[in-house]
Amino acid sequence: MKILRAQKHPDNIKQDVRLFDLSELKPIPPLYWLEKRIAEFGYNQSFENHGMIYPITVTTHYPEWVKERIIKKCPHHVDEKGELKAGLYVHTGNKRVVWAKNNGYDQIEGYLVDEKDEKGKIRSQTHIAHGDIPK
Repeated sequence: MKILRAQKHPDNIKQDVRLFDLSELKPIPPLYWLEKRIAEFGYNQSFENHGMIYPITVTTHYPEWVKERIIKKCPHHVDEKGELKAGLYVHTGNKRVVWAKNNGYDQIEGYLVDEKDEKGKIRSQTHIAHGDIPK
């Protein structure tokens, strides 16, 4: 079992870090868009040289705020009835998930959140701007 673990776990995030099977995760943006961004900003080099800095953030498809966010922008996640497809959605760390899948990992560290505010707090502690990713 190959596991992608984070280098840092901020102390002020009160969520437990857990392992997610990569086969069960749904990146929110389309794959072609993620792969373009990975290449454009040098994410492959960053991951190869530094690994994953922070855990990813995931929700289920159940919270209403998740449905509202994804259905509006991502028709590839909507079923024939206009409902959000069931699954675990990646809110932060989509490029990390794609990289891990492409590099033979089975699992990845992350936080499972239910509340929108909780997701925002984690993002504020773990976000690295494109131009600031370590090379």
